[in-house]
Order: sequence, then structure tokens, then C-alpha cells
Amino acid sequence: MSAIKSVFSDSKSAFIPYISLGDPNYELCVDWADALIRGGADILELGIPFSDPVADGPVIQKAFKRALANPFSMDTILETTEKIHSLHPHIPLVYLTYFNPIFHYGFERFAEKAKIAGIQGMIIPDLPYDTPETDELFKSLKRRGVDLIHLVTPATPLNRMKGIRDFASGFIYYVTSYGVTGERKSISADLEDRIKTTKEVFSLPVSAGFGISAPDQAKEISGYADGIIIGSAVQRIIEENGSNPSLCRKKLEEYAQSISGSLRGKNL
Repeated sequence: MSAIKSVFSDSKSAFIPYISLGDPNYELCVDWADALIRGGADILELGIPFSDPVADGPVIQKAFKRALANPFSMDTILETTEKIHSLHPHIPLVYLTYFNPIFHYGFERFAEKAKIAGIQGMIIPDLPYDTPETDELFKSLKRRGVDLIHLVTPATPLNRMKGIRDFASGFIYYVTSYGVTGERKSISADLEDRIKTTKEVFSLPVSAGFGISAPDQAKEISGYADGIIIGSAVQRIIEENGSNPSLCRKKLEEYAQSISGSLRGKNL
């Protein structure tokens, strides 16, 4: 069993927050990660900044813009990741990135260095499962025990889900709504049924993301999802408080506690 899959159990739902690396700088991202993990994160998603994040909404787009105002290099990303991993080696780290940065860095080189830095999984929103590149990357990651985590959306047909199944590991990232990332006030009425169907297709945990921000939303969805993924709400705290690191750290930890404590099985 992979390190990521072992986090999940039938008795509880996992909390998976996200931060954009480099926002407002790489040094402070280590503090943000530490605060979220201390607040109850079970898995931490680390976003690699990219100039054209097609799956992300305004909050994360602005976070990437702030991050890219700093000198960027993949080596800096990896070094920052390793610092986070050294603080909490028992917490699986996952990269959320786009295809272009890792393609230019080289699949083998990236997979090897990411594993050494502490990465246990990869999410790549703009890489379809049915491409030669997916097959090549999947093999590079699999040789190192790194999961390739795939997204399933409300528009993904059943036959495509069955195709994704051959390349998916760790967990399935279920996109709760159409569109890009961002905070939303309402939950789709048929979300539970859609997640149930996804669980039936994949023999993997299914975590829900996109649009979740409040503890009551997280609590409701955790009743049927194996994990809750939150990015924009976390990044909004950083956007509003990042200039005051001690306050930002406090708010991130408190927010993580509020979400983690609301999830199924977490308050037992």
C-alpha cells in the first residue's frame, strides 16, 4: 500500500489542504506548511507556480503571480519541499503542477528528485491519461513508488473513468463542480451520488475538491468522501495575512483545526 493510500480509512475522512509554493516567498511557505500540518492536515498539496494555470481560479492565479515575482527554479521548489518533509516526514506530500514545468525538467530527473525531496504523489490537471507522455511519466513515478493522482469531473463519462483506472493510484481527486478552483457557497445536490459512482469504478479512496471552504461544507461532504481538499480558502488567508507571518501562521493553523475537526471520524 502506498504512503498516501494508507492515510485513508473507512472510519474517517482525510484533510488535504493546498498551498502555492513561493507565495509570498519560498522561506515562508515552509512556515505555512508547518502550520497546516500542525492544524490537522493528513496530506499536503504543494502547488508548483505556473504562468497559465488553466484549472485554477482567481485566488490561486494571483498566488502564482506573486510566487513568480520571485526567482523561479525547479531546484528551489525541490529544496523547499525537502525542508517541509524534514519537519513532518510522516505526512505525505503531493505536487499539483502542470505538464510544462516537469516536461522541461525531464520526467526521470524530476521523478527521482521529487521522491528524494519527500513527494509521494503527483496531480497534473492538464495531462490526459491517454497520451504517450502519461505512460512515460506513470512508469517513471511507479518505479519510485510515487502515485499519479487523477482528476475526475462531473463531465467525465464512465468509459473514460475506466480508462483512467489503469493509470491512477493513491486517490482520485473528484472535482465537485464545473469550472475552475474557488470558494463556492452551495454544494451540488447530486454530489454524493457522483462520488459513490466514482468509488464503484475505482478501487481507490475518492477525495473531493474545488469550491469547499467552510467547516459545515467539509463536514457534510466528508460524510461520503474519503478526503476533503481545500486550496483557495487557504490561499486567501495567505493573500490577506502573508505580510504578517506570525498572524498568518496562526490563522492557517486555526483554519486547519476548524476544518479537520469538522470531518467524519476526526472528533472521535
